[in-house]
Amino acid sequence: MSSLQFIADVHISPLTVVALQQAGYNILRSTEVLPATATDIEILEFARVNNRIVLTQDLDFSH
Repeated sequence: MSSLQFIADVHISPLTVVALQQAGYNILRSTEVLPATATDIEILEFARVNNRIVLTQDLDFSH
């Protein structure tokens, strides 16, 4: 599988994250590593530091 790493924010269903993990993707949910109240900026900073791509359905993410 790809060496890409992802982090899904709270707008991505946990079922989707599990399905992607089962398909071999390196993905985790933001709530696994950050508080559920984490801001978009905190999620982006975590992704930057950990070299992960953010998956979101939040149309105004980091706006």
